[in-house]
Amino acid sequence: MHGSVTDAGRYVESAVASESVTGGFLDILGPEAPRWRAKMRRRRYGRDEVVFHEGDPGDTLHVIDKGRVLVETTTSIGDVAALSVRGPGEVIGELALVGDGRRTASVTALEPTETLSLSKAVLEDLRSTDARVDRYLVELLAEKLAETLAQLVEVLFVPVESRVLRVVDRLADAFDEGHTPIIIRVRQEDIAAMAGTRRQTANRPLKAAEAEGAVRIGRGRVEVIDRDLLRKLAY
Repeated sequence: MHGSVTDAGRYVESAVASESVTGGFLDILGPEAPRWRAKMRRRRYGRDEVVFHEGDPGDTLHVIDKGRVLVETTTSIGDVAALSVRGPGEVIGELALVGDGRRTASVTALEPTETLSLSKAVLEDLRSTDARVDRYLVELLAEKLAETLAQLVEVLFVPVESRVLRVVDRLADAFDEGHTPIIIRVRQEDIAAMAGTRRQTANRPLKAAEAEGAVRIGRGRVEVIDRDLLRKLAY
């Protein structure tokens, strides 16, 4: 598991403030959004704290309000593999609510993170009240499936050197705060897992990109110095 995780029970709950940003999930509700927002709970997680574990019963959907999280899964041989990084406005945990009720991945905070959670009962009420919610969930699941398929195609047909740098480019989107360098606070082994390879293999294209001046490698982080050059090397 990423870092030294702590028990998820340490989150703090409070009523959601009116200025919270929840991205597309509440945007679709228009004037009704404040009423449903009041039914959501704010949860706070420290760095390396678990939001939920793979296999746990899942009775809440989370919208990331602040911070970023790492999504991981366990392979058939017991290894833990990073899948993606999710940030503000993105939804996590929806599969357990529309599926068999179990978490399909583990989620850990990469930095101090706040989510807005919606219980299964409230979500069911919302789905029965507004058909747009079901459409949103279907589109969300379709988007994540398309993302997974695209990553699978890359693993099958794209050279590993390009895959690694493409992962860094996608992570740059997740960590972009509007200034250079873009600091990606993800370990090399997690970048390697997202690219479908091992850390030692991923280190070679990262070192080559560093020599070209596209990135700078640090402990537990990669800094993107020249995004255009990174993309040129990746694609």
